[in-house]
Amino acid sequence: KPTISDEKRVQIGRISAVVVMLMAMAWSTQGGRYSSIFEAINAIASHLAPPITTVFLWGVFWRRGTKQAALVTLVIGFCGGILAFLFDLPVIGHEKILTHKLGIPFMMQAWWMFCICSLIFVVVSLATPKPSSEQVEGLTWKNPLQVIAGGRIKSKADPRLWAGLLLLTMVVLYYIFH
Repeated sequence: KPTISDEKRVQIGRISAVVVMLMAMAWSTQGGRYSSIFEAINAIASHLAPPITTVFLWGVFWRRGTKQAALVTLVIGFCGGILAFLFDLPVIGHEKILTHKLGIPFMMQAWWMFCICSLIFVVVSLATPKPSSEQVEGLTWKNPLQVIAGGRIKSKADPRLWAGLLLLTMVVLYYIFH
């Protein structure tokens, strides 16, 4: 909905994160299905994140993406994520089908789900009418390098500053723990 305020979007994001964590905590107590709460949180998030990531990345970087493609990708992606999660939840027996029988770690399952969701997004976008320039203006980047070539950093809110700090933090943490 284009009329939703930024504050409301942030609130929805926070509520979604809490719901995912609560679901992970609830599942983690079920008969030792996970080795730790962190594995449970990551496993659940890795099954639900790919459709969201797909819609966000393609929506920002590809001006041809459509709202119909976003909706179809989210619905099919969430259903696929739930199915993958259930296949890896040993309700009958003690073996996770995707992780143990097929040997696909949950993070790789997320990668393949992202690839499938990307294919769905592109195919549906190409099969539906292209959005007008007015519809995508300000929502998509004309060029992925647009952010880098944005001139001087003028405030603390500049995304380049935060991206640089995040990159520096990750490099330092990698150096410390490697």
